[in-house]
Amino acid sequence: MWDDVVVASRTSDPEHPQLDDHAQGGALQLLRHMMRESEEDGVVSRGQPKFAPVVTKVGASTVVIQDCADGSKWLQYTRDGSLEDDVPGGHHRVDATVGKHGDLWMVESLYIGEVGTCVE
Repeated sequence: MWDDVVVASRTSDPEHPQLDDHAQGGALQLLRHMMRESEEDGVVSRGQPKFAPVVTKVGASTVVIQDCADGSKWLQYTRDGSLEDDVPGGHHRVDATVGKHGDLWMVESLYIGEVGTCVE
């Protein structure tokens, strides 16, 4: 899912065709909302976040994942190529529920905390 988000964030397109490849429901709504806000603010993202997800619960068709995502190398830029602000990225708590749908695993719910909501 995150690879899809990174690609979509390069244009801040809330309808980017990759966004629903691995996300649905509330998770997809959140991702589209994030892209829409960036689009309205006139910013795009560059770089790559780092992830180290940990599975915290496993069911027959559901997996719960927690992460402390590092966004320090995934920053927002104005369309003219300038950094949006001088605030560095940081670590965000991420909680996700992933469900099995046929042969696919899809992120169904997603929480992304503000910078500083976890420590690597």
